[in-house]
Amino acid sequence: MYSKWWSVLLGAVAMLVATACGGGPDIAELTYFCDTAPPAPHGGERCGEGDPNLPPEPTFPTEICQTLVAEKSSPDENNIDTARLQAALTACRGGTGAVKLVANGQNNAFVSGHLALDSVILWIDAGVTLYMSRNAEFFQKTGSCGIIGINDSGACNDFISVSGTNPGIVGDGAIDGQGDQPLVGHDYSWWQLSNALRIIDGSIGNPTMINLLTRTTGFLIYRINLYNSAKFHVKITSSPTDGTCDWRGEGFTVWGINILTPSRWFNSQGLFLTPHSARNTDGVDPGTTSLATCGVIACNTISTSDDQIAIKGGHWVSDLTIAHNHFGTGHGMSIGSETYGRHTTPDGLTHRGVEKVDIYDLTIDADSRAVGFESSSADSNGIRIKSDSSRGGVVNDITYTNVCMRDMSNAILVSTAYNPLFAGTSYPEFGTFTFKDVRHVTCMGTTQPVVTLEGFNSLRPAGPIKLDNVVIDNIGPQAVAAEYANIELGPGKVNFTPTGHSVSLTNAITEDTKPIPCVFPKLPTPDMPAGWLR
Repeated sequence: MYSKWWSVLLGAVAMLVATACGGGPDIAELTYFCDTAPPAPHGGERCGEGDPNLPPEPTFPTEICQTLVAEKSSPDENNIDTARLQAALTACRGGTGAVKLVANGQNNAFVSGHLALDSVILWIDAGVTLYMSRNAEFFQKTGSCGIIGINDSGACNDFISVSGTNPGIVGDGAIDGQGDQPLVGHDYSWWQLSNALRIIDGSIGNPTMINLLTRTTGFLIYRINLYNSAKFHVKITSSPTDGTCDWRGEGFTVWGINILTPSRWFNSQGLFLTPHSARNTDGVDPGTTSLATCGVIACNTISTSDDQIAIKGGHWVSDLTIAHNHFGTGHGMSIGSETYGRHTTPDGLTHRGVEKVDIYDLTIDADSRAVGFESSSADSNGIRIKSDSSRGGVVNDITYTNVCMRDMSNAILVSTAYNPLFAGTSYPEFGTFTFKDVRHVTCMGTTQPVVTLEGFNSLRPAGPIKLDNVVIDNIGPQAVAAEYANIELGPGKVNFTPTGHSVSLTNAITEDTKPIPCVFPKLPTPDMPAGWLR
């Protein structure tokens, strides 16, 4: 971590350069907020404890169905564990006990091809790592899996497919997707396969690390470490059995997991890795495959190269609580881009898109680690709601409370033109969004954060968008864009005024509020090579 005086010096130099170049609009002087909290003391209050909006923290299983002992100390591709892992998962299906993976002295590694986890809990013990194999043939689906230059999003099977009733993945161990490592028989990695299609915005068919299948109910993922997925880390499709939400967490629970991708600075070939290397590695995506309702995503840390969380409304997503999470680099706390979903519940009501999402106590910290070469503004997004006319639909009743962001390019981005190249008649319908007690601060950033608030057109304006005690440090009028939106300010102060084409602005600021204090926890990062400075 740079010292505070060094951050201030960098900012001063940047301001001198900007002044010397001239020719542009005046830029407000940058202020810096570089404090990072130490780790919580051992034995202190547990995350989520006492929060009346959350169920109790999950616990590890009390019964073990089978215990599997590691037979190697590294992911040896000549000694694959797929058969015995799958045999145990199948034998314990629908029972009360978990399949537990444990170490044996220096032997602490399992390596596997595709696994099917149906109505059973997989427990990966502390110190144990389950590696996804680097052999693309173990995941072959269409014949294109692992083949460079093929634009085939369905080419590969998942690493772990999850289905059934009350399945889970728990433990203090790790799952490593080895997305950065060369594939067996090739000199390129899963990530290099994906990046080869970046220029055409192609969708590679790399294996998803954990993918929930349709009609999964009561999924739990708890305290596991997820590293270096080849593509998405966790795609969630899970809802209560009877379709009704009696308490959030009944549909699915994501609690206390750590996603760090990349988890190392170099791969085995000596290639330097950055978050930009790991294309399309979303953290947690509810609603990607089918319905995701009545869920809790709490007390997690996520640093990756794409959306830390992306709520996908291509089916229907509702009744989510997203609380006490800490994000590092990534493309944001996102909703969309798919928002066109429609679902009729057993009571005959039709639901659409994404609705009833409560997000609070969130930090998003781009200062936590380097983004690296070829990075773009998308690598440092804060709050993002995105759609376009090819995939639009309803997003409504969304609340953000007590959110702190640092060094974002886009602090708040509400966009109905996610991909201007795509067109159709599925128009975005953005309803009520509430932003309360939100603050963006600057530490290492030398550019102004941007706020964008836009609806689709005059017939489909966004809003009301409610801003209550929202303070974006270092923002200027040229960094706020708004159109086709109904915006309400207050009762707490807002330090910018959104104006633009077809914007209806109601100023109801009545309280002399102060910006919320922001404390950014120290997040997990790759171990720094000897002699490196941050």
